[in-house]
Amino acid sequence: MPSEIPGPGNRPNQGSVYLITSDGRTLSLPIPSDSLNDPLRWSLLRRSLALASMSMFTVVSLIIVQGTSLFLGQLGNEYSSIPFRIDMLSSIPCLFWGIGAVIWVPLCLAIGRRPVFLLCTLILTGACFVAAVSQSFYVHLTARCMQGLAGAISPSVMILMIIDMTYIHQRPLYIALFWCFTTVLSNIGLALTPLIISAGGSWRAFYWVWLVPSALTIFLALFGCPETYFKRYPISFDGHILAQYENGKTTIYTNWGEVPKGKPLPVEPTVWKAGSVAKNIIFWNRTTTEGWQAVSAFPKQLLICVCNPLILWVLILNALIFGGMVLTCSTYAEVLQEPPYNFSFQNIGLAKVSPAIGAMLAFLSSGILTRQSIHFLAKRNRGVREPEHYVPSFILPVITSSISLGLFAMAVHRQWDWRWILLFVGLDYFSAISVFVSVALWVTEAFPLWAGPAIVVVGAGGYGLSFALSFGIMPRANSEGLAKTYIELGLLTLIVGLVGLPVNYWGARFRNYIYSKWTQE
Repeated sequence: MPSEIPGPGNRPNQGSVYLITSDGRTLSLPIPSDSLNDPLRWSLLRRSLALASMSMFTVVSLIIVQGTSLFLGQLGNEYSSIPFRIDMLSSIPCLFWGIGAVIWVPLCLAIGRRPVFLLCTLILTGACFVAAVSQSFYVHLTARCMQGLAGAISPSVMILMIIDMTYIHQRPLYIALFWCFTTVLSNIGLALTPLIISAGGSWRAFYWVWLVPSALTIFLALFGCPETYFKRYPISFDGHILAQYENGKTTIYTNWGEVPKGKPLPVEPTVWKAGSVAKNIIFWNRTTTEGWQAVSAFPKQLLICVCNPLILWVLILNALIFGGMVLTCSTYAEVLQEPPYNFSFQNIGLAKVSPAIGAMLAFLSSGILTRQSIHFLAKRNRGVREPEHYVPSFILPVITSSISLGLFAMAVHRQWDWRWILLFVGLDYFSAISVFVSVALWVTEAFPLWAGPAIVVVGAGGYGLSFALSFGIMPRANSEGLAKTYIELGLLTLIVGLVGLPVNYWGARFRNYIYSKWTQE
């Protein structure tokens, strides 16, 4: 009979992982295979090049997507006769971040992560060029949609790529490092936006300048990032048959007849043919993917995740906190350029230092502090890491988001010193980056069999809802006042965050119930 070893005493909890041994050693799970294509066996150089390629693309896409908010005034002068609000150009990429996640995640299950990455670099570069040469609002708007579509790979497929390349105990640090420091670098790049536009004499200079590094990401993806997807088949180990999942759960069988799909066939070596050079380059180092069958099963898994209250909770929380950050970032530039602050266009760019500092502090919170707290809680739990151990990481961003939204509104309403405004903008950035890392860890570790669909739900749904929030709340703010609207949003964020208390106590029981009803292993 097969036996499961997620932890001492054969604990059956789905998502639970035996991570720390009795002598204090942290286990490296999943166990790497013998294949050199297994990303867990990559050299430090190979892994570093892959992460650098992904980070470069993310930094450039974040700059291109967010940069428009800094020169909406110039765009308003050029597109003065349009029937839409000009800030649609800065907010609509959030909507297409959501749409892109729904497209890219199932596609990467069928053809691999690498081809999707290459496709997104081409789309981003093409969209940047179209925006630079656009002569009408509608062409520019289309280019902005495509920029958001391409950038959607970063908070979705790239999170799965990092999970592919790392052990379980490394994931909090690596995901936080990736998301926090790409945000830091993108804000430093955004600080240069007014200087670029002033030197170029037009807002189009922004797109022309960033077209070059965008094109560079194509070559980095092509030559620096191998395929990260790798399916580990059951293997013979110490007289037993060992099968494992990405969440670290291991099942041991006594013979191959007990394995559900039997003994795997030998992996056929890659054969290079002269007529398929381009295909071999695109699918370089390709390992077996789930295939198009996974795409057909994806809608059902997506529906399960949407109906899952534990995922729905973090979806709404991510939407509120990210939407609050989008609101403050789209508001503070305009506020600081008006009396009594009278910031120049160049000084507005320097104000981006505040979000950069907020993102840097988010790494200390969501990366280092979360890793230490998980290790402590797992050690207390007889070495078993539960997904609920990630729930405490939501506490700080929920509190800082709720407070900063209310105080930002008060600072604007009562015209406090400009330093206060930048402080609250930085806190909003800190909250949004921290909560995204916590959300990504929670949904992928709590529901590892649905990691892709779960990332889509919290990514696509979260950013889609944040677009609706940021686009629809301004009329309410104009009618009821900025202070009242932002304070209400902060209180709503706090209330949704409090749902984490019962999740922390009863989450494991509810997870097991969901798996027993909705999965077939």
